Amino acid sequence: MPAAVIAFYRVFISSLILAAYGIKRPVKPPTTAYRNLHWHYVLAGIFLAVHFISWIASLQMTTIANSIFLVSTHPLFAVILSILIMREYPTAKTVSAFPLALVGMYLIVSQDMGSMETYVLGDLLAVLSAASFAAYLLIARLHRGQVDFIGYLVVVYGTAAIVCAIFNLLTGNRFTGYPGTAWLMMALLALGPHLVGHSILNWCSRQIAVFKVNLALLLEPVVATTGGVIFFQEYPQPVFYYGAGCILAAIIHLLLMEKRTRQNIST
Repeated sequence: MPAAVIAFYRVFISSLILAAYGIKRPVKPPTTAYRNLHWHYVLAGIFLAVHFISWIASLQMTTIANSIFLVSTHPLFAVILSILIMREYPTAKTVSAFPLALVGMYLIVSQDMGSMETYVLGDLLAVLSAASFAAYLLIARLHRGQVDFIGYLVVVYGTAAIVCAIFNLLTGNRFTGYPGTAWLMMALLALGPHLVGHSILNWCSRQIAVFKVNLALLLEPVVATTGGVIFFQEYPQPVFYYGAGCILAAIIHLLLMEKRTRQNIST
């Protein structure tokens, strides 16, 4: 099943469910700000489509470990965009978690980066996916509170579905004719990782600085690579465990620093 088709059904099913739910909910009339900034939500949908298409394609061209960990560079892009656009600056304590996380990522990808042409392309697509993901969440942060949350998600997911559909039409990918297992996986992707997972990420991005949301997601690569071992018998190189340890240490460090910061504020 082509990557862009997977991406299409993931966002298409999610947007349909949210739209059906939103119709039954009493929603306040759109504000002037919402009407004027509507194109930003469309832009978020475009970034989301690019994120999914490039990421799923990278998973088909390189190892799960490489793809997931390179996609996990999105906190770096989030920090840069937050500083330039939102004027939200990370504290020194928060930034201190980045070098350790980067060391972990480098240890993982250094083993086969550049060893095969398909790996290089897959790695580059993963980086593109990371940048698009950071921009997508930043828009949720940028326009927090200006539109009904469900309405915002419908616009973003619906736009992403349209972009993915256009991409599939241009590349000649078919939308039907796949086995039943593929349709089951599409439904599970839409209901779990997207409808629940991505919607929570958008909500969190409205509440706290987006680079903190991105940093919290660094735990995902460790879990995903473990899943690759369990379900696909794709065993990482021994150096993976050193890299994963660095990632975990960076997250623990971040959590401890944030906890201390909250305690200092409360006292």
